[in-house]
Amino acid sequence: MKLTLLGAAAYFLLGVCQAQADDRPNILFIFTDDQDSRLNSIDYMPNVQKHLVQQGTTYRNHYVTTAVCCPSRVSLLRCQYAHNTNITHVMPPFGGYERFNKIGLGEENLPVWMQRAGYYTHFIGKLMNGYEITNYNNPIPRGFDYQEQLVDPFTYIYDRPVFSINGEKPVFYKDQYQTDVIHAKAVRALKNQENTDKPFFLWVAPMAPHSNFAFEEGPGIVTTPPISAARHAHLFKDVKVPRTPNFNPAVPTKTASFWKQLQQADEATVEQFDEVHRARLRALQAVDEMVGSLIDELDKQGKLDNTYIIYSSDNGYHIGQHRAYPGKTGNSEEDINVPFIVRGPGIAKGAVSDVISAHHDIGPTLLALAQASDRLPSWVDGGVIPLTEELRSHPKPAAKESFGVEFWMEAPFADIVGPQLSGVNSYKTLRVISEHHNYKYTVWCTGEHEFFDLTSDPYELHNDYENLDPQLASRLDALLLVLKSCRAGTCRDPWSALHPNEFNVQSLSDALDAKFDGHYEQFRSVSFNECLLYQDESNEQPIFGEHFKDNVTTKANIAHEYTPSAQMGTLTQNSWWQKVFQPLTQARQQLYKHDAVTKTRSPFNNKEIKAMLNLVPEPAALPGQTRLGDDVETFAQPVPQELLDQKVDWVHYGFYTRFGN
Repeated sequence: MKLTLLGAAAYFLLGVCQAQADDRPNILFIFTDDQDSRLNSIDYMPNVQKHLVQQGTTYRNHYVTTAVCCPSRVSLLRCQYAHNTNITHVMPPFGGYERFNKIGLGEENLPVWMQRAGYYTHFIGKLMNGYEITNYNNPIPRGFDYQEQLVDPFTYIYDRPVFSINGEKPVFYKDQYQTDVIHAKAVRALKNQENTDKPFFLWVAPMAPHSNFAFEEGPGIVTTPPISAARHAHLFKDVKVPRTPNFNPAVPTKTASFWKQLQQADEATVEQFDEVHRARLRALQAVDEMVGSLIDELDKQGKLDNTYIIYSSDNGYHIGQHRAYPGKTGNSEEDINVPFIVRGPGIAKGAVSDVISAHHDIGPTLLALAQASDRLPSWVDGGVIPLTEELRSHPKPAAKESFGVEFWMEAPFADIVGPQLSGVNSYKTLRVISEHHNYKYTVWCTGEHEFFDLTSDPYELHNDYENLDPQLASRLDALLLVLKSCRAGTCRDPWSALHPNEFNVQSLSDALDAKFDGHYEQFRSVSFNECLLYQDESNEQPIFGEHFKDNVTTKANIAHEYTPSAQMGTLTQNSWWQKVFQPLTQARQQLYKHDAVTKTRSPFNNKEIKAMLNLVPEPAALPGQTRLGDDVETFAQPVPQELLDQKVDWVHYGFYTRFGN
């Protein structure tokens, strides 16, 4: 439903009055790394169950749109799809912290907007790949009044936690367990806010349950299952990966691109899968303890009832589903469906919601909860998730039934164990979830297609593309055409682009009316010119505006035909086109293709790299026998200057690139 201008103005004025009353809620955002939704890890977290699931609402249709850490985290920060952030990889030249800043994304993002809205902003944990000992203060991440960032190359090493505090020289916490250090810092952050009236936005981002990195002289970097705190090492000895129908199937269930190379795992490999699952559950126990402590501290201060607590993860995870070895980066539900649990004022307790949302909707929603939607730029792709009764009438709602999932990379390495696959993992996926439809439609760069009806086939066992009804296929392909390159409002309301003069078409059900068959028969099908490891809009055809088979729809024609809706405000027809569907400029494309971070490849051998890493010493025994308290900083020691002076290109030695990507 489109609000009138009067309604939007009333909503804005309400936010102004509430902000002046200085009773805005606090926001605590807990954000794990690689935590699944579909493998039931939340079931093994008693504090999350007690304080969040039972006291809040679980949103079971929350998704990521690029299922790997750096692109997903930047989508959340910028409230945009990866095709608009141009962060599409975990390393240079197409991803990482240096690129994030080089193309200006660090200047405008969620923490910056929360800070401008008058919130005290605090970050603890992992921000993104590539924030490392060579660039920890160049630049210091913007938008945080106080920050304690995990620093690469130690981010993925559980027993050697290294942090930079406010961009200062990194310190390590000798013989401590990383999640325990984050736990103690997060509790201290809340205590520091106890006697202030200013609302806070505290973002806590533990690395668990991501796999653990190690570096050996022979093979170089290797990954192991996550390491738990010593006090949790005995848990879950008999737990197994859920034996769902898509777990290690006898018959292949996914065959596009590299998937056809995967063989059914033998018994020994399945036992490895189970141990990976158990290790992940153990690693999450320290996170669960932290959740309990943070809520206890808020309750002690009397702030719990005026605090929104959000729990989520940067992407999902698979272990054996569709024969895949442990990892992410796919378009299966295990990889893209993530936990999203919310507790706070006006949130139903013990409820489960089927509302559709994605990570690019989190920022607009938090700003709306903070009564600061006026701080949200017009160019964001996300909208407001209707968490509360008040947010249901927000003038910029999240997309109601559809979103895209996208990826551009080489075939993934297994995260921990498994074969190296050949091929390319580049695809565009459409997801439609509504009362009447539950579809997944994918176009791969190889020319292969997938279609799953998840109502009848919830585990994606049967690719039914060959039997897809042509009428439905035409609508799904057209919807994917819009979402693969959408901007701003068309990401939230793609039907306004497909039916610019038909305002009663607001859903797939509406578009399936037979009177539109002729309209959709004109559309060219979505396809790739070739398989690339990076985003190039000209490679992903057709470009919207040149999408009719007879090429009648030109840029000029579509701008002339379109009548801006009230939601588009006062944009002219030309500016609507420019802002929403203009392809990347030639200069920006060239930057994206060829701009690598300038760093000389390191002339070190593996023995020397291992020696450098060992300048931050390994613990004598498994850390985490007991939890840390207020004395956490007594364990901090400066990272040796010798290590800081060596400008090592950690990517060259396999960090971020060898596993899990």
